[in-house]
Amino acid sequence: MPYGADDLVMTAAAVLAGAVNAMAGGGTLITFPAMTAMGVPPVAANVTNAVALLPGFIGAISAQRRDIAGQGRVLKALLPIAALGGAGGGALLLASGDRVFRAVV
Repeated sequence: MPYGADDLVMTAAAVLAGAVNAMAGGGTLITFPAMTAMGVPPVAANVTNAVALLPGFIGAISAQRRDIAGQGRVLKALLPIAALGGAGGGALLLASGDRVFRAVV
């Protein structure tokens, strides 16, 4: 691709993924393949997607804080499990490397 075309493709993928995430979620199904097609290693593309989604999660929690009020007991029970699962999955991802991750994906 000519210089700058990568930027255009990634911008289009990001905008489309943002619209998909705003409606129903699943924008990673657009951005992950776009990034790997542009030459971003699979693990780096996965991490980039996870970091990019964080502001949306924070916004969703803020918007729904009244709906989740009173769920402290459930949160306290599930948070350690989620943290262990996330840390374990992240460690496994980093230990396995790009080749294994690409094969799994």
